[in-house]
Amino acid sequence: MSRPDESPPPDRPARAERVVLAERTFSEADQSRFAAVSGDRNPMHLDPVLARRTQAGVPVVHGVHLVLWGLEALAAAEPGLAPMRRLRAQFKHFAAVGESVAVAATRSGESVRLDFTAAGMTIAQLVIDFGAALETAEAPSGAFVPAPAEALDVSFEAMAGMSGRLAFASPPDAVAPLFPSASRWLGPRRVAALAASTLLVGMVCPGLHSIFAGFSVEACGEPDRADDRLAFKVTATEPRFQAVQMAIAGGGLVGAVQSYARTPPTPQASVQDLAEAVKPGEFSGAFALIIGGSRGLGEVAAKLLAAGGARVVVTYRVGGAEAEAVAREIRAAGGACETLAYDASLPAGPQLAGLADAPTHAYYFATPTIFRAQSALLARTRLNAFLDVYVEAFLDLAEALRRRRADVSLFYPSSVFVAERPRGMLEYAMAKAAGETLCAEMNQAWAPLHVTHDRLPRVRTDQTASVMGVSLPSPAGALLPALRETQSWPRAAKDKNAPDSLHQTASAG
Repeated sequence: MSRPDESPPPDRPARAERVVLAERTFSEADQSRFAAVSGDRNPMHLDPVLARRTQAGVPVVHGVHLVLWGLEALAAAEPGLAPMRRLRAQFKHFAAVGESVAVAATRSGESVRLDFTAAGMTIAQLVIDFGAALETAEAPSGAFVPAPAEALDVSFEAMAGMSGRLAFASPPDAVAPLFPSASRWLGPRRVAALAASTLLVGMVCPGLHSIFAGFSVEACGEPDRADDRLAFKVTATEPRFQAVQMAIAGGGLVGAVQSYARTPPTPQASVQDLAEAVKPGEFSGAFALIIGGSRGLGEVAAKLLAAGGARVVVTYRVGGAEAEAVAREIRAAGGACETLAYDASLPAGPQLAGLADAPTHAYYFATPTIFRAQSALLARTRLNAFLDVYVEAFLDLAEALRRRRADVSLFYPSSVFVAERPRGMLEYAMAKAAGETLCAEMNQAWAPLHVTHDRLPRVRTDQTASVMGVSLPSPAGALLPALRETQSWPRAAKDKNAPDSLHQTASAG
């Protein structure tokens, strides 16, 4: 065995040393600053309401922001770095705003690999090759494209053959102060060109519904009078995976970027279409509270119930405009619908105090972001977040409703994932299973209150959308039997001769 200060034998090469360069939590202010200089104001990075309707479910850090931060950390740690010849980046998973991210460097010969990790997962990798730059590279031709103020909504078919010369959103001297060490090493124009690559993907092509998958670029010389533009041309599209590849050149870089056109937000059926599935007046007399009714399953439930004659109250946590749009559609179709701000993390009683009448029925669609990549078999903090919503908050809601009406009927949507347990969804499945157990206990201990708890299949919503656009059934077919079962309670309310005593408070019962 060799001593620590001895070199390893020739047949045992030295193991590359991995050094953690920096750790950081990207804030909303960080997002805004980078969006301002890069020009990539895609809502998935900045808007909590619209980001809910993407595959990420929450605002996420720009992949190129991670790359530039990593280059900055490397250049600050090693001021004498050799010239960069090539950069190859791959973005594997989203990094949520507010999530802690670390970057580590591993040197191997004339290259350095940067690994970006969050929640124990490698979310991005960047390989830096050192060496001399290429001679001046030929750029794709095309018309001048100004940096757009809003992300373009381009059909996948229209992306094929797109080309142009995209103006940098900010001059290199305005980008450099955010990454001073990287700018001294690479040059401000190359840093600005990298920032322009996220402008291209996030705002132009694919644009509004985009995911940046990665890039491979090489350093090159430029003409003496080069302008601040990134030339681009779509070189390949793959409809099966909604993949888009582009050649780029500008700012001292030449190469290619890879991206996906992600699935747009899932529109739900209209009240008029859903009305065909219900019998006129079959839900008349019900006053239904829809927790989380501004989109997805809650939106569909609200429309079905209203089409059947129920009065509904649609609640929202952040999507107030979406909830109002659902209510307007229901009222325009002749239904009765109100909206109510409701946060499942806060006590239910005070939030429901403004309701003039006690709800006869309540439907619970509150949910945090379901899908999130992680390395650990079980993430306790994630399990706790699910338990807070699916167990504690539901129990609190049921108690608050029961105090106003003892025989309230509730619907708790469980999931087939409880039994199937897809990879990465253990905590979700565990919390939903705990919720099912709670519902069964409520039915025994709190009668005449009743909870209908069905395991719903995977249906078409924002949270179940994927990059490849897997075909899924509409929620209406899965929901309607559960709604009818929930509406069949309270049993006494269906009997015209039922005594009024069942409508007294739980404490009196």
